[in-house]
Order: sequence, then structure tokens, then C-alpha cells
Amino acid sequence: MQPTHTQAQKKIDGVEFPASRTRLVEYARGHGADADLLSAMTRLPDRLYRDPNEVGAAFAQVTGE
Repeated sequence: MQPTHTQAQKKIDGVEFPASRTRLVEYARGHGADADLLSAMTRLPDRLYRDPNEVGAAFAQVTGE
């Protein structure tokens, strides 16, 4: 099953923004994200994200959600 932007947002709940893609992936990994979710997160554009909504929108774009 393909991960969703909602799952991504839940795994980054509590991260300090702004946050880079690398920081988001590390945070999600440390909070139990599975391999499929981490793989999708590594495809996010490499930039600073201001809030979880920006992450969710970018995640939906890269996964075709």
C-alpha cells in the first residue's frame, strides 16, 4: 500500500519548522516510519518546508495522491 500525505504528516508531528527534507526524513525515521514512507519522503523536493501543510502538499505531488 502506498503511503499517504496524512501518514507523512503524522510521522513528522512535533518536528520544528522550518525543516529541510533531510531533517523531515530523519525525524520520521526516528519516530517509526516504515520503509515505504521513508522512500516516498526522500523524493520530496530538497527545500525548507514552513509547516506540515507544505509537506503534505509536496508529498501528495510526488506520490501522485
